[in-house]
Amino acid sequence: MKTKISIILLFISLALLVIYGADVISSKVESNDGKSGFLQLNEAIRGGVFGGGAVILSIIAFAISLKERSTLVAVLLFINGGLIIAGMIGLAAQGMEEGARVNSTVLGTTGLGILLIALGVAKIFITRKK
Repeated sequence: MKTKISIILLFISLALLVIYGADVISSKVESNDGKSGFLQLNEAIRGGVFGGGAVILSIIAFAISLKERSTLVAVLLFINGGLIIAGMIGLAAQGMEEGARVNSTVLGTTGLGILLIALGVAKIFITRKK
């Protein structure tokens, strides 16, 4: 049962990340009030709700299924972390083309993606002992 709950949370997290990524891609056109994308949210709110929510749900899912054996949980953690890292690499590459420097938000968010991948690795090693 714990594994099923974790998998559901990780799929919700994955959906949040996909929606977030799609909104960022569609956010090329910005309205006068600073809101952009199809969700019409500014960058900070969009990142906090969708990106932060996805990371928190992933960590909760890992904690719930900590002692349960599940390869799918580890794979979903890898996918979620990889999506975050890929998005930040894309954002940094786009900023470099425009002459901007990589800021601390990009580095911190990349660190969260690395954390999720590390949790996936930990999940594999923790459940391998059983």
